[in-house]
Amino acid sequence: MRTLTLEELAILEAELLKKRKSKEVVWALWSVLHYFGAHRYYTENYLYASLMFAATVVPGIAIFLLAIYTELEAFSYFLLWFSIAILAGSLLWSWVDAFFLNRRIEEMNHEQERSVIHRIKATNEAV
Repeated sequence: MRTLTLEELAILEAELLKKRKSKEVVWALWSVLHYFGAHRYYTENYLYASLMFAATVVPGIAIFLLAIYTELEAFSYFLLWFSIAILAGSLLWSWVDAFFLNRRIEEMNHEQERSVIHRIKATNEAV
């Protein structure tokens, strides 16, 4: 396996500067918008980000509507407490997610680096 030339290293560094994810940004997003999964959108994990967003917004709207517009009867109480449980689960999920943020960013950055190196080598071998 050959090493990269200085020109290839410069290309690698330039590409990584554009594509690298920042731990500071992901932590800022988590600290402000973790309820909505903003840190998951930043790490391009769109399915889980959407699920986190829905698990926060839908119960929030349900709690608001149940508290404002209904007389709380048995089924309404059930919906209210179910929504509160989903909202609490979403909050717990976002806090547990925090333990894995640094590793997720490091893995993404390593994968970006491997991808760029592979592309540089493939381009040079084709020439």
